[in-house]
Amino acid sequence: MTEISFLRGVPADEALEKITELVADSYAEVMKTYGARLLQYQTASVTDFNGFIPLKQTLAHRHNIEGDPNKRLICFNGGMEVFSLLLKSLPRGSRIAMEALTYDRALADALRYEHEVVGIPFTSDGIDLEALKKELTAGKVKLFYRIIYHHNPTGMDSTIENIEAAAKICAEHDTLYVCDIAYYELRYDGQRNQGLDLSKHPTTCLIGSFTKTIAPGTKCGFGIFPETVVEQLTPVIANTRLNPNYPTQAMIHRVIDTGEYDRYLEYLTGLYYPRLEALNTSLKQQFPEVDPPYLTGGFFAGIWLRGIQDETAFISTAKSNGVNIAPAKVFAPGWKQHYLNRYKGPFFRLTFPSLKPESISKGIEILGETYRGTMG
Repeated sequence: MTEISFLRGVPADEALEKITELVADSYAEVMKTYGARLLQYQTASVTDFNGFIPLKQTLAHRHNIEGDPNKRLICFNGGMEVFSLLLKSLPRGSRIAMEALTYDRALADALRYEHEVVGIPFTSDGIDLEALKKELTAGKVKLFYRIIYHHNPTGMDSTIENIEAAAKICAEHDTLYVCDIAYYELRYDGQRNQGLDLSKHPTTCLIGSFTKTIAPGTKCGFGIFPETVVEQLTPVIANTRLNPNYPTQAMIHRVIDTGEYDRYLEYLTGLYYPRLEALNTSLKQQFPEVDPPYLTGGFFAGIWLRGIQDETAFISTAKSNGVNIAPAKVFAPGWKQHYLNRYKGPFFRLTFPSLKPESISKGIEILGETYRGTMG
């Protein structure tokens, strides 16, 4: 039997095959247009330390950013580099806040820089605003990082009211509010996520990437920041990588500027929606007692399996039955036991876009049978 893996959050092979020709043509066109200027360190009016200038202008327009884009936007080599360089720009040992369950690589990077990480718990609307206020009041918190839509690892969506309320709390405490929008444009249920008006929230940043919306191999991310943060980051960036990947940024600019990007997002919606529905339906059928999340987009879902005492043994049994899952290393320091006590069992992150609907349904069915067999 072919193993069904819910481990890696990668785009579907069909999606990458669909966009390959467009990416190749766009690289060729921008090299014809800009030539050696894309291969040099920086070229006036075309590139600078912080990216390909036309892409910064396009992203500013797309996200309704006022003023000079060069003072508000930075383009990076992938989304992880955005947050990593933000962390690097802070004094070692800074106090930062993250969601109590958060993106594992972002958490690992924060700890690698030896920052003090405090966790903010969840509510049904997003994060616990009173808990955020309490942490920010207790001591200087340099930044608060969260994923506002199609959360990794839980799959939940925050309400716009929760997102904006957190922005106000951060502004009141002079804390940088970092909203990860990596999955913002990946909603598959026919609705649109509501954007955050940065003109009303001066300490708010948006960070994102094209890893899931175009391709992981191109590695392009971006950050929209207050001007003071751009000034703070620029020397850190210059001493870390000098310049980003200009040909890739030029390619992405062309894909967006020609309208092909939005057409491709529509294609992804059509491709991923049946997979989303297969996961929603299967989780509800197989795990009604654990209240699985209802997904609207993104790449991940999180479930708590009540009553599982031996997480390692459960994973091993599931694997022998043909389904691959793994422990989730997603907890901010001090929060794992809190949630284990609350939900009476371990947390598992499941990914779905790279799997066909029938594989998703079968995999969740096997996982449900394994769970019921374990529980007796």
